[in-house]
Amino acid sequence: MTTSNLSALSSSLSDSKGSHSSDADLVSNPCSLLSEEDWLCLSFLTGIGPSRLSRLYTYLEHLVTDTSELPESTHSPVSGDLFESDLPTEAELPKQDSNHPITYELLRSLKWPEITVREAMSYLEYGQLTEEQSQKREISLDWLEKADHHMLFQHHPAYPDALKQISVAPTFLYVEGSLEVLSEPKVGIVGARHCTGYGREATLQIAEQLAKRGVCVVSGGARGIDTAAHQGALNARATPTIAVMGTGLLHRYPKQNAKLFESILTQGGALLSEYPLMTDVRAHLFPPRNRIISGLSSGVLVAEASPKSGSLISANYAMQQNREVFALPGRVVDAQSEGCHQLIRQGAILIRNVNDIFTECPALQQIASEGKLQNVSHGTLAKKSDSYSKAKVADLADLNVDQNKLGSDMKRSLTSLPELLSKEAKKVATILEEDTQALDFDALIRHSQLTAQALMQALMELELSTCIVNYNGRYERC
Repeated sequence: MTTSNLSALSSSLSDSKGSHSSDADLVSNPCSLLSEEDWLCLSFLTGIGPSRLSRLYTYLEHLVTDTSELPESTHSPVSGDLFESDLPTEAELPKQDSNHPITYELLRSLKWPEITVREAMSYLEYGQLTEEQSQKREISLDWLEKADHHMLFQHHPAYPDALKQISVAPTFLYVEGSLEVLSEPKVGIVGARHCTGYGREATLQIAEQLAKRGVCVVSGGARGIDTAAHQGALNARATPTIAVMGTGLLHRYPKQNAKLFESILTQGGALLSEYPLMTDVRAHLFPPRNRIISGLSSGVLVAEASPKSGSLISANYAMQQNREVFALPGRVVDAQSEGCHQLIRQGAILIRNVNDIFTECPALQQIASEGKLQNVSHGTLAKKSDSYSKAKVADLADLNVDQNKLGSDMKRSLTSLPELLSKEAKKVATILEEDTQALDFDALIRHSQLTAQALMQALMELELSTCIVNYNGRYERC
């Protein structure tokens, strides 16, 4: 096992990897007090979470560097009680025995719950874990033995500096894939899961253009806008993309994107998660991961969002983290664009084309002005032909998202209507083509003036012909 996987599993492994680390790495490294396997096991405790683990890591980091006073948090928690990020004051901390830096009293002062503290002390003093926690440890250690599987701590050189600066930075990340992509300049793209055709196509084009100009697209791997963002970056075959998961990496979600996730890895990208590998789908875990998307990025583009969309949480995190917030405008009557329009009214930057992003982010602009194309030597990218490279350079001549071209591209990408379709089905298809948002049954009744029975028959024809998709009762041309 290499240092990029888990560099200090135990004292017995430390000797075998000594040549990979330097004394300088230990100066502010809390893992000189607790091994990385200790941190792994602590992450399995009942009631533990990113905030509580981060508080202990921050405390030990300052203890290692002999800092006499813990800094007060400069960030306020986002969205209420998602995180309790404030550390205790020096007066609130118990006196510490230098030989035993972690005590029951210390963990309680760091706002750890009683049950979590008892489990922590049981492990730290006696090495005891529950059967479930022991199983998680073994599964994790086996996973880390595989190539391109990493457990990346804050003190690791590959841990992004920008992410360290956010409130409640992940103590460590599980990373599957290339660590090199973490050093690329990044822009986050988020948006609605049930997006419109316009939003999907615009996101595809913007993500592809960003990747062609050497910018890594970061998103959440979800359906809709996230999928379009990753796919657009993959289409460029120039700069890898990063998916920040809201589950453990052994439970990739959604399952429909299994091939997409494999393509991300094949093209030199990475899947990231702060959650234990076995963590399955839980709705309350997705909002906190948004802070990682924005924390990794120079700015965040909200491509499409309703007023109550979770994408607005990402925008909120980005503002808290002093990142740029971009928004893609839509039609004023489109519900899926209301969130973007709200952000623009609040000061977000309206994006007309990809150059607007570079203008607002000087670091990205520098890359664009130098005409820098990232040469990624991972997977299939190492096999690009000269003719393909020349074609990619030629593509840089026209990188703006032209709205008229966007609309025509959308129409070209739609599934052709079979000639044998009924006139009612063709009428419904035309309505859905002209409307940029998905329509429910009642809306189609009003637009088409068909009877309910005739509309049901038309929709059945179109679904069987794969000309439309049904998103929980809302229909869209595809």
